[in-house]
Order: sequence, then structure tokens, then C-alpha cells
Amino acid sequence: MNPYIVLVIQLFLSGLNYIIANAATQSIPPANLTFLRTIISGVVYLSYFFYAGLPFKFRGRDLRLLLFLSFISVSFNQFGFLYGMKYTTATEAAILYTLTPVFIMFLSRTYLSEKITAPKILGAIMALGGATFTVLSRVTPAQDDMHFGFDHFKGDIFILIAVMAWGTYTTLGRKLIVKHGAINSTVFTALIGTAMFAPVGIYSSVGYNYFSLSGGLWAEVLFLSLGTSVAGYVLWYYALGKIEASKVAVFINGQPVITAILAYIFLGQGITAMFAAGAIVTIAGVIITQVDSRKKVGQVSPAGRDAQKTI
Repeated sequence: MNPYIVLVIQLFLSGLNYIIANAATQSIPPANLTFLRTIISGVVYLSYFFYAGLPFKFRGRDLRLLLFLSFISVSFNQFGFLYGMKYTTATEAAILYTLTPVFIMFLSRTYLSEKITAPKILGAIMALGGATFTVLSRVTPAQDDMHFGFDHFKGDIFILIAVMAWGTYTTLGRKLIVKHGAINSTVFTALIGTAMFAPVGIYSSVGYNYFSLSGGLWAEVLFLSLGTSVAGYVLWYYALGKIEASKVAVFINGQPVITAILAYIFLGQGITAMFAAGAIVTIAGVIITQVDSRKKVGQVSPAGRDAQKTI
């Protein structure tokens, strides 16, 4: 299949991910939704594990790293994302997730000894400033909106926690991917992360009637489990293996735009001038951090290459 068609499909799946997560978390508690999502996607990964006969060769330091990444990928990234989506808007979450390359840039400097150039510093300042402006544009001091403002801000904080968890997973996970391969690392991380979150999911399920969920809610759960956690990953790695990472990054930076359009159509979430201004500055800053002036035009830095993947 044409990789550009694959990227367009993946882009719409990513945009829908924010929309559906925003809608589903209004009816299903985030812990229960995370539990369902990981269990369903885990069944797919477990089936592939047996079908492909994947070897488990993680030992010593690699095993400890695998366990750590498994923990943060589900308990902090996926749960943090869904908890945040309960209170924030789909478009805002998409904007905040574009900060992933910025976090990866600083983490790569610490753990991978990658240099931070002047354009990257400028881009990071722009991205963080734009994101801050975007978040604050939603907080109102009006008395009748104070509760909304606090909950909304709390949602943004949890989204940022999820972004930092994803950035950590992407940065440190590169070591495992290089040594053990992307498929092995992804499958075992998902399976172990599911097992680690299971106690929380089981506890939150006590007294919760899953049979009361409507067919529409189950469809949303299945999309988050299969459309994002499985199909999204497959499409991402397929496209990344066919065309340059810089071109992939251009498509992924369009996620907030697609999400904003879909949020307006399906959720009725409008966009203010202040929000749009903050979003533009954020995306511009992220693009600057992805371009390494020391390399030839069109080549993207490692941080930008690995970061732009949806949840």
C-alpha cells in the first residue's frame, strides 16, 4: 500500500483517538477504561506472541529497563492520558502531545548524550511557551466557571504527565529496540504493562457493571483498544519503514488540526483566537526542535524521528 495513504489513515485514527477518548471517559471511569483497553489489546499481542513464537531474551539491565518501561507506558502514559481526557478537550490534548519531541530532546541529552543546538533551544522555548498560553487560555477566573477551570487545568496536568511518560518510554526504549527489535519490545512492554495495571483495573472494577455499557460505548472501547493501540502502531511502523522520518513528522504534526476539525464536528468544541495563537506557536516550536541545522535539509533529529507517535 502507498505509504502516504497509510499516513493519512493513521493521521485520522490519531485524531479520532482524542475524540473518542474524550467521549468515552465521560461515561466510563478512566481506570476501568484503561483496564478494558489494555486487556483487549493485550489479547491481540498475546495471540501474536504465540503465533510468531517471539523469543524472550531480556536479561539483567535490559530486563529491569523493560519492566520500568512497561510500568510507565500503561500506568502513566495510557491511564494519565485517559484521566486527563475526562477533563480537558480533545484539541488541547493533541496540542500538548506535540510537546513530546521537546521532552525527548532534553531526555536524550541526559541519557543518550545527544547535543542540544541553539535552534532546538529556541524551538523548545516557543513550544513550552505556546503550550502554556494554550492551557491558560482555557482557565477563566469567573466565579461560575472556577470549578470548570480547576478540573480543566487538572486534565491538562495529567495529559502532560502522560506526555512525559511517553517521552521517557520513547527515549529509553530506543536501547531495547536497537537490541531486541521494535516488535519484540512493543509486544512484551504491552503485555507486562497490562499485567502491572491489572490490580488497579480489578480494584476499580469491583461493583462496576460492564454489562450496562451501551453498544456505542463498547464500540469506543474497541476503537481505543484495536484502532489505536494495535492498528495505529502497525501503520506507524509501516510508514516509517517506507519513507523518510522527516516526511512522517510533517504528517504527524497535523494531528492537532485534524483533531480540532473532528472535535468541532462531533463534540461541538470551539476554538478561540487565544487558543489558536498558542497552538500555532507550539507547533512552530516543535517543528524547529525537529530540524537539526547541522544536518542536511529534510533530515530530522533522533528526538523528532522517534517522538511523534500517538498513544
